[in-house]
Amino acid sequence: MFDLSEETLVSDKAEWQSIISDNPAFANIEEIIFEAERFLCTQFPKRRIKKVLFVLPPDADLSLFKYETAKRGRYPNYPPYGFGIMATHLRKDGIEVEILNLNSIVLSACLSSNIMEDFNFDNVWRKALAEKLLKYKPDLVGITCMFTQTHRSLNLVCAEIKTLAPQIPLAVGGVHITNSLTDSNSEDRLIKDLGAEFYFLYECDVAFRHFAEVVNERKPVISLKQVALNINNKLLSFSGRMVPKGDNLNEIPAHDLMNPIELSKSGKVGSYTYLIPEKTRFSTILSNRGCRGQCTFCSVNNFNGLGVRRRSVQSVIGELLMLSNDFGVEHIMWLDDDFFYNQRESMLLLNEIVRKNIDITWDCSNGVIATSINNEMVACATESGCIGINIGLESGNKDILKSVKKPVSVEKFLKAAEVLLKYPQIFTKVFLIIGFPGETYRQLLDTIEVTRCAKLDWHLIQHLQPLPNTQMFGDMLDEGLIEGENFESIRHSTGAYGQVAKKSEKDQDLLSRDFKDAFNVKNLDVVIPKERLDDIWAYMNYHLNYSPLLSENRKEKLKQKLLHLQHIYKVIAPNDAMAMYFAAYLQKKIYGNTNEVLFTMLNETLNKSPQWKKRFEEFNLSVV
Repeated sequence: MFDLSEETLVSDKAEWQSIISDNPAFANIEEIIFEAERFLCTQFPKRRIKKVLFVLPPDADLSLFKYETAKRGRYPNYPPYGFGIMATHLRKDGIEVEILNLNSIVLSACLSSNIMEDFNFDNVWRKALAEKLLKYKPDLVGITCMFTQTHRSLNLVCAEIKTLAPQIPLAVGGVHITNSLTDSNSEDRLIKDLGAEFYFLYECDVAFRHFAEVVNERKPVISLKQVALNINNKLLSFSGRMVPKGDNLNEIPAHDLMNPIELSKSGKVGSYTYLIPEKTRFSTILSNRGCRGQCTFCSVNNFNGLGVRRRSVQSVIGELLMLSNDFGVEHIMWLDDDFFYNQRESMLLLNEIVRKNIDITWDCSNGVIATSINNEMVACATESGCIGINIGLESGNKDILKSVKKPVSVEKFLKAAEVLLKYPQIFTKVFLIIGFPGETYRQLLDTIEVTRCAKLDWHLIQHLQPLPNTQMFGDMLDEGLIEGENFESIRHSTGAYGQVAKKSEKDQDLLSRDFKDAFNVKNLDVVIPKERLDDIWAYMNYHLNYSPLLSENRKEKLKQKLLHLQHIYKVIAPNDAMAMYFAAYLQKKIYGNTNEVLFTMLNETLNKSPQWKKRFEEFNLSVV
């Protein structure tokens, strides 16, 4: 037991007071220390952590997982990058670490199966988990969860661990955990569902290492940060922050534990896999953390804190060289939320990729901020291997942009688009959100007009899905527009497991909405009813993405967009007649003829679907 008089405790009494205020059930700091010490001794009788097992749950549970979709390679297979960083930190203290990627294991098993009957989703991950726990015998198991829609999968994995090895302490963390614990409306539900002993908040690569030092009695209990101890379903919280910065940011994650070679065989990363050769090895990398923006619908600031913290260029280049030389990685997706932050540093990094002759391509699927795009920046990006960029516009209405605190204006977005049009090598997608609180038809028409003027390559349109621990979530909760505890209702509209994807699995006809007159209303200044959003989505999808293909004449863009359309009808939404039709149109424009197989597929789809046939007639689309 550490003595409170020791200088190695906390010199700042204000920090003690913060701990006391976080835990009002305790009278003083001595009681808190005593209870925390007692709990740690209960969970770790030998007061040691020598072996840690990190577990990444499947991205979705069985109810969302579709066998045929996985066989097509639609589902993502991201490296557990955060675990890789944490592993590097722990290894420095002599702690052994292993990572069990259940998502990758499930995808790999699915792809290697011949028929659906040979594949049992739950059996695959449960067996892998049981074997690892039995063989490895860790002192602590850590689980992460980034997205709220993964909550049920996380819940199932936690329960299975408790069944298989109830004596092993369980720690959980990640964006979903942080968002839920910092929201009083979801905290109780989270604790009840997961039953973990330790809950970590925010970026915890440094805090988790420090926690291990406390358990191993190298640091005092009072110095714990960013962790809550679950004592009889009541949290004993140590909410002080240990923000990774300086040298801590420059730690290269343990890619040997993440195994990018295997990951590349079983899924995809990012939004641009169709622009690279099929068997290209890929991985992810993070050059900075945080975002300069403060969008009310985004949780980045609440998780990472305000501002942006950069790694050194030398550290990032070292990681890129390792990925390229040791693992044969040829394409990377930047995980950054604000990749072009600080133009000087960004250009220095990209120029160094060229100077070091690192033979990779890359994309920014997470999105970049339009204000950071200029000729010099995009020229560097192109030369260093950029093939795709996503830009977050969200709305083309000035009032909406202001209300959600978007760090871009319509004028700056259009200026960025003007620059990007000069670099056809880069395929550019625009993030759009429909259904903001109070959004009117007229405001949404502004969005359509702005994006038409910009003439960028594709538009990713999604319904608003407010995330916990954001200003917008709180505002909508106060107004009774959403429920605070219902994790199941919080689900992105786009993405492999999103609402649109689920719908496309049911009936591939994503465009069979009555959307032709979606904006034919008497008063454009009324708020759009929620039930009209699907029609409006379909209207925007056709008029912003498909219709412009008829006037596309740039050779490089024709080929890119053909690949994009092929990806839609082969991987994302099989038998999507609209994608097939326009792919055939582009084939004829590029090569002078249409592939017979595609032509046959299109005709078969139209013959089987009266809805598609009706839609084609309405838009005067003929396959003759």
